[in-house]
Amino acid sequence: MSAFAVGQVGGALLIGALGGTFVNASSILSFAIAMGVGALASVMICRIWPGWDGSGWQLWLVGALANPLLLVALAFSADATDCVIGKAKGPTCLFGDIGPLVVGVCLLPPLIGLGLRLLLRPTPPPPGSAGL
Repeated sequence: MSAFAVGQVGGALLIGALGGTFVNASSILSFAIAMGVGALASVMICRIWPGWDGSGWQLWLVGALANPLLLVALAFSADATDCVIGKAKGPTCLFGDIGPLVVGVCLLPPLIGLGLRLLLRPTPPPPGSAGL
């Protein structure tokens, strides 16, 4: 397993659990599972292309856009556009802010994966020390 994959899925689980603490105790597990499953699906796509050793911008882009939770949140936001931009108000817009919030939260796990990959990257030997 690559450091990127572990970081992305682990970061998603952590972010989901942290987000669930703001709702109630039973939401901690369900939010963590939803975020983790979405990140796991995204990691499987990243494994195919660009590969876990691909460039950082490609991994972040594919890692974010291949997350099914992000796609659902984008669709929800598109459906509630009037509420998101503030044109409509009232009880019909009760959950209007959840779409952009979930989109923002889904952009973070690929960054955590890239950060872990950077931290765990083996350092090359200094020049001229090949024979030592």
